[in-house]
Amino acid sequence: MPVRHLRPLLRIAAHSCRWPPGALRTMLSLLLGLALSSVAQAEGPALRACSLPLPPQTMQDVQGRPDGYAVKILQAVATRLHWRLRIDYMPWMRVVADAQQGKCDLMLTVLRRDDYESYMVFPQTPILDQTNVLVVRRDQGIAYNGDLEAFMRQHSIGLYRDKAVDNDFERLRRAAWARVDLANTPVQNIEKLLAGRFDAAIENDLTAVYTLRGLGRLQEAQLLRPALNVTPAYVTFPHAGKATDKVAAFDAALRAFKRTAEFRRLKATYLGQ
Repeated sequence: MPVRHLRPLLRIAAHSCRWPPGALRTMLSLLLGLALSSVAQAEGPALRACSLPLPPQTMQDVQGRPDGYAVKILQAVATRLHWRLRIDYMPWMRVVADAQQGKCDLMLTVLRRDDYESYMVFPQTPILDQTNVLVVRRDQGIAYNGDLEAFMRQHSIGLYRDKAVDNDFERLRRAAWARVDLANTPVQNIEKLLAGRFDAAIENDLTAVYTLRGLGRLQEAQLLRPALNVTPAYVTFPHAGKATDKVAAFDAALRAFKRTAEFRRLKATYLGQ
């Protein structure tokens, strides 16, 4: 509630209350102090979090509001830290550009990669673990034995622009023989796979299943095992933003939140765990 609305309410309370005047003044002063403190905390500088749409981790609901497993965790932690938070969605390349220009204070979700660490701070605690897999059309009969180089020499690969996998994949994709198709979004990447534009898509398993189910085509695809990797994903703090001094507090609050019943409910709701 804005401060300007508090004083009239307190005056009304004073007229209707039968306490002794001295005790009443003391009580009203305490209440006003608490109210002002609360408002000051809630009305601090807003932090802008930049995210690509990557359901079910981070996405928008049917009304365009921020939603998803990682988003709900971030919002819960921000509330505990009394942060004002604004979450904006955009393609990943725009997220990167805005972060480097100081237009983002937080980024989500980010896999640890050498070039990323040059312009953002990673907290110690990840927001979730992300399992990257190869996704193929079920009717192709393609298998994977864990040798990514051998697989890529035989099959074409698709992924969305600037998707982080790991340093080994970054080395392989630069090889002269590699056939790598780039999409603008995770959904477009899966659609191109289903249209036969390439042999296998690289995606995290949660997003792959969510996207295929949303397209009504889950039965047409197969997630190959073993996984390419299981990688921690983070909410990060760009050096050019205004929140790098908040990393330690965020880390502690995130660790504490992961011990709560609310966190376990979020895992069950969004990840089925």
